[in-house]
Amino acid sequence: MGWALLVSFLIGAICALRVPVLIFALIVLVVMIAYAGVSYTNGSPLMHAIAWGFVFAVVLEAGYVFTHVLLHSFYTRRESDAEKRAPQQAQSKYHAD
Repeated sequence: MGWALLVSFLIGAICALRVPVLIFALIVLVVMIAYAGVSYTNGSPLMHAIAWGFVFAVVLEAGYVFTHVLLHSFYTRRESDAEKRAPQQAQSKYHAD
């Protein structure tokens, strides 16, 4: 089960790069319902199946959020480094400037 959670986290992290949040939320909902349905039909108690469906949904969303936090920290650090550098003078093509 640990590998399934790791794979779910990685799928969420990869989806964060290209999939919009609304579409990803719908994908997570489908995955949660599908896992709960398959688990219930295989003999798991209903509450157990629903609980594991929520666990997979949370892990998928955690991967999605992790990638966004990572990208946000990368871009804010890059922007703050650019502000520390001295502003460069733009070369004008007009002689009067």
